[in-house]
Amino acid sequence: MADFQNLTEVKTGSQEIFDGVILHVFKDTVRLPNGNSAIREVIRHVGAVGVIPVTEDGKVIIERQFRYPLNRIVTEIPAGKLDSPSEDRLSAAKRELEEETGFTAKEWIELGDFIPTCAYCDERITLYLARGLT
Repeated sequence: MADFQNLTEVKTGSQEIFDGVILHVFKDTVRLPNGNSAIREVIRHVGAVGVIPVTEDGKVIIERQFRYPLNRIVTEIPAGKLDSPSEDRLSAAKRELEEETGFTAKEWIELGDFIPTCAYCDERITLYLARGLT
């Protein structure tokens, strides 16, 4: 495998510029692989989960929610942020499925992590498949 260490940036400084309820924004200074410095604006996020609930006949349960940043209703899978960085992700997924759809599931399969905006945000969404819905 190729050595990709020459791509790594090293943080040399950090200043918090916004401390919100969901988002925390930092202005970091980094040393680039070539030795130069650069600025990185980074959003730190507590993390989230998403659930793909599948019925016995193979249909996926989705929902519609108004999303303020887009100023429109979007169709999406049940999902939500963690209550804290240490919250168990499977427990959060079970909570979100029930809160948003009223369903519970007998079988849970972790599908892996999805990082939607890695260029400027560290949000990690763990996706689960939920089957055996009631």
